[in-house]
Amino acid sequence: MIVLAALAAVLLGTALAYWLNPPVRLPVLDAKGPALPAGADKRPRIKGLSYTQVRDGRKQWTLSAQGARLDEDKGRVTLQKVSLRFFPEKGGWFEISGNEGSYDQKKKIVVLEGDVRGMSNDGMSLRTQRLTYSESDRVVKSDRLVTIAGPRFKVSGRGMVVDLNRSTIKFQSEVDSTFIPVGSGPPPGATVE
Repeated sequence: MIVLAALAAVLLGTALAYWLNPPVRLPVLDAKGPALPAGADKRPRIKGLSYTQVRDGRKQWTLSAQGARLDEDKGRVTLQKVSLRFFPEKGGWFEISGNEGSYDQKKKIVVLEGDVRGMSNDGMSLRTQRLTYSESDRVVKSDRLVTIAGPRFKVSGRGMVVDLNRSTIKFQSEVDSTFIPVGSGPPPGATVE
């Protein structure tokens, strides 16, 4: 009798678990409209894509795109209207978006191109034409003209390397910067003549 009661409890528990938490179903892509046609390469297109990288239970970054095309042979995803949002360990966020992009699944590199813009939760902004992000070493790079601005500064330069592990930004050449001091009078350590 005890065995039958235990078996009934297991079956009832399984049925309740299934009913309360049904299995995950793959999303239907753009169910309201027609499927995106395959291109000249005969590869299907995807409308709407989101990918989140989680490490040690903490969200590292999220990639979203309005459209995508997967080339399984090369392990590359080509993206349209793409954004990449980073979540630093110290809190906050920084989002970068571009007209086009790609994600190399083997090398784990994201490339954003065409009117690349960035914005952070604390009011910093970024503008350039091309950026790459390497997931393996957590480095953002650009070889183009880059402008980063905040509430009291603006820095422009050609070429930039952002090390997310060390929270550092290095400009490579042609650097021009403007800083607006806080308060009145000369900065600390300066003398007035």
